[in-house]
Amino acid sequence: MEDKSIIRIVDIARLAGVSVGTVDRVLHNRGRVSEEKRTQIEKVLKEINYEPNMVARFLASKKDYTFAVLIPSFTKGEYWELVTNGIDKATAELKNFNVAVEYFFFDQQDESSFNKTVQALDQREFAGVVIATIFGDSVIKLSRKLEEKEAPYIYIDSDIPNQHNLAYFGADSHMSGIIAAKLMMREIGKSGDIIIGKIKYKGTSNSVQMETREQGFTDYLNQNEFLGQIHYLEIDSEYSESVLQRLKDIRANVGDEVGAIVFNSRIYELVDLFKKHGCGDKVFKLIGYDSIEKNVEALKNDQVLFLISQRSMQQGYDAIKSLSNYLLFSKSINKTNFMPIDILMKENIEYYKNYKL
Repeated sequence: MEDKSIIRIVDIARLAGVSVGTVDRVLHNRGRVSEEKRTQIEKVLKEINYEPNMVARFLASKKDYTFAVLIPSFTKGEYWELVTNGIDKATAELKNFNVAVEYFFFDQQDESSFNKTVQALDQREFAGVVIATIFGDSVIKLSRKLEEKEAPYIYIDSDIPNQHNLAYFGADSHMSGIIAAKLMMREIGKSGDIIIGKIKYKGTSNSVQMETREQGFTDYLNQNEFLGQIHYLEIDSEYSESVLQRLKDIRANVGDEVGAIVFNSRIYELVDLFKKHGCGDKVFKLIGYDSIEKNVEALKNDQVLFLISQRSMQQGYDAIKSLSNYLLFSKSINKTNFMPIDILMKENIEYYKNYKL
């Protein structure tokens, strides 16, 4: 069954290969049922985690569980659309338990936008909160406010150590940086050049995830005797004259083996920059993150060698399901829940695109 929260007796009967009447007798412990059929039914009940009358009990209580979700705004095809798809799927599965979600969107390149969104959220009461941890210091301040209200909160996208969040769902960002560095060194060797594209942010902080990935990346290079040069290229949305001049200077000072990476989901911006403004006879070997539409297109066109993906839809889904299990059913959940780190290339991307929750 796809939606276990609304399982019916007829569904249990079908799964166990018995009659509806037989299931009813087992559930209500009345009448005679053969040991074989009882075993079949109990096996199905265990597999689906069936709790009789659970839905009716929650509907009768009339208690609502509305969760706030703080995530960046997005356009179609971007990373955070996948996260919301997972959140919406989990919410739909929990509709009979009076679970709802309210989104609070902010500009992921502007920390002040996040803080304004927090002010709006602070005027309301929610059963729990899911937070995209883009801006570390501001997220910690929000976490303290939620603790004062005794509201449980979950981090997604990147973890922040030593906090009192109920759980974290996302990749091991440091390890994903290590993986990127290992792939990069295999492509350009120990003496090549690396361009690190830095997405320009407003405010005092960079993305927690970007910083943690970069730390893992540089840790691996340092531990494996990387001898090449690292060139930083700050990217703004307008590709301003200063960006183009910096790219020109880098091109003039790199060797034949050159790699490039961006530590968030926007490697496509580096692809566009290189394509529009040329790289001479240099062949740059690009590595990026996340299987969003623009990145996948670049992968298929041989403009990007590898994408490192962290199953963003799964993060959103698991966060809502776990918060619900904790509040509605008093189930304990693990604090750290790492997503698989998937290495995607042109040859396997179609198989990954077929992956669905």
